[in-house]
Amino acid sequence: MSQASTPVRPAVRAMSAFAFRRRLSGLGALPNLAVAAIPTLVAVVAVIFSTDDPFGLYGDYIVPLCIYFVIPFMSMFTMLPILGELYEQGAMAYVVTRPVPRWAPLLGLFQGSFLAMLPTLVLSALLPGLILAFSGEGIATGLWLKRVGGLVAVLTVGGFSYGAVCLFLGVWSRRSILWALGLLIGWGAVIGGLPGDLRTTSPHRYLMGLADSWCKVNSRWSGMFTPEPDPPGVLASLTVLGLGSLAFFALAWLACRRRDIL
Repeated sequence: MSQASTPVRPAVRAMSAFAFRRRLSGLGALPNLAVAAIPTLVAVVAVIFSTDDPFGLYGDYIVPLCIYFVIPFMSMFTMLPILGELYEQGAMAYVVTRPVPRWAPLLGLFQGSFLAMLPTLVLSALLPGLILAFSGEGIATGLWLKRVGGLVAVLTVGGFSYGAVCLFLGVWSRRSILWALGLLIGWGAVIGGLPGDLRTTSPHRYLMGLADSWCKVNSRWSGMFTPEPDPPGVLASLTVLGLGSLAFFALAWLACRRRDIL
């Protein structure tokens, strides 16, 4: 390893540890925990009113609720505050003037934030599954494990993809929260749930495609959104989401090079 590349790994680890601590401890963890509680609250209400089909309810409501709501808001609440804090306090100037490439601290920030987001993403899928599974009978444990495990996998992929979008927005704009609402909710959930060719540009369509394959649910939300007549397969969905994430990583790097950090 050359001397020029030697500081990169410590820089990535340091920024990753900083972001992880800030988003998973103290008050920083509360927004994500609040978002994770929404699907659980829906499950509790369903049990109270004695749902006849807890397994179907998990697929028809909990799975799309997590994709429409949990992923975008958790991505925003995890990625954007870290970057905003560094810029507002002037710490970003110190970070990016270290003797490392500018992509190294960005990679560390993304890595730590994403790892901090994972536990609450898992809770969003697991707790409603446990509540609904114990409220009914007749569904094999293996089927519940596949559906809940499939949702955890979809949330992980979605958190990575939407996290890349938020990383770019947090670096690029001082009004990142407004742009995030427009892209993650407007372009992601709304456009991705409407008919027409524009839907194919939304990452939401490909997350629902993964849910269709991994959770064995239809790409819909109990008739509230237009069903997907031809949901993309796993390979196509992962390819589009992966390439999209790489594109936003590249945009974040370019934005970091150009934005005034002082």
